[in-house]
Amino acid sequence: QVSQSNNGYSGYYYCARRLSTLPPLSPHRRLPESPSQIDMASPSPSPSPDWAGLPDDALLTVFERLGAPEVLMGAGVVCRNWLRVATGEPDLWRRVDLSDCFDPTIDMVAMACAAVDRADGRLEHFAADCFVTDALLFYMAKRTNGLKSLRLVNCMKVSHKGLVALGKRSPHLEELELTTCSIYISMKAVGQAFPQLKRLRLNNRWVNVECEEQFDNHRALDIASNMPELRHLQLFANRLRNSALAAILDNCPHLESLDLRQCFNIHIDAELRAKCARLRDVRLPKDSTNDYDHEAYIETLELNSLPLLFAHDGVFTQQYPFHGSDHSDEDDQEDLDVALGHLAL
Repeated sequence: QVSQSNNGYSGYYYCARRLSTLPPLSPHRRLPESPSQIDMASPSPSPSPDWAGLPDDALLTVFERLGAPEVLMGAGVVCRNWLRVATGEPDLWRRVDLSDCFDPTIDMVAMACAAVDRADGRLEHFAADCFVTDALLFYMAKRTNGLKSLRLVNCMKVSHKGLVALGKRSPHLEELELTTCSIYISMKAVGQAFPQLKRLRLNNRWVNVECEEQFDNHRALDIASNMPELRHLQLFANRLRNSALAAILDNCPHLESLDLRQCFNIHIDAELRAKCARLRDVRLPKDSTNDYDHEAYIETLELNSLPLLFAHDGVFTQQYPFHGSDHSDEDDQEDLDVALGHLAL
C-alpha cells in the first residue's frame, strides 16, 4: 500500500521506482502511434453452422413452419440431407395447404401430386385454390384413404364425379369447403359420398341480377336430405329461400352453427327465428363480413339474364336464352362466358 504525504508526491515516486526495475525496451521495438495500431489478440472465428447436419427432428420443425409450398419449391432441395427428410417423412405431409400460392407459371398440379406421394397414404388435410381438377382428385383417391378435410376455392374444373371418387376411398371425411367452385356439383352425390360430413362451406358470390333461384334451393334440399350429421354449415351468398332453409333445420338435428351472410332471399321471420333458437351461432344475411375469409363485395352484371339451370336426376344442365337480344349465337355464348367468369371470381 502506498502511503501519501501531504504534498501528494509519494505515489508518483513509488510508480517511478517500479518502472525503473522493468527491463529496457528493445531498440528495434516501437511503441504504437495510436490505440488502433495495438495488436490485440483476437479469438479465432467460430466455425460456420453445419446447416446440412441438422438433426431430423429440428428439420421437421423448420419444414412444418415453412409449409408445403416452400418445402416443395426451395427448402426441401437445399442439400441431400434436407431432401432426404423432405421426401422420406410421411408425417410431414399429413396436412398439405397449397392455398394462396397459385402461380400460373408453375405446374401446381405436379406440386400437389408430389405432396400426395410424399404423404404415402397418410394425407389427412388438403387445401388448394384455382388449379384443382377432377383428375387431381382421382389421383388423390388412389393414394390416400384417410382424408378428413378438403378445402377448395375457385376450382371451376371440379365436379361431384371427382368428389365421389375421393369419397369411395375416404368416406370418413368430416370437413368440406367449396367456395366459388363449379356450380355443377350435386350435393346429393356429395352427401352420399361423405356420410360423416360435419362441416360444409358452400359459398358463392352475390351478384345483383335477376336469375333462376331453383338451383340453390335444390342444392339446399339435397343438403337437408343427405347430410344428417352436419354440425356447421356456411352458405355465404346463397340464393336459397326460407322453405329450403327450413328443410335443413328440420333434417339436420346436430346442427350447431349456421352462416347465412349475404343470403338476401332469406326473410327473417318469427318462424325462422324459432327454428334457429336451438343453434349456438347464427350469422344473418346482413351481418358483418369483416371476418369472412374470402372476397365479399357484391357485384352487378349488366346482362339481360343469366343461364337458367334445370335439374334432371340430380344433374343440372344450362339453357341461356338472352331474351330481346340481337346478338348472334356466338355473341350469346361470349356473353355467357363473361357472366360465368364473373360468378367464378
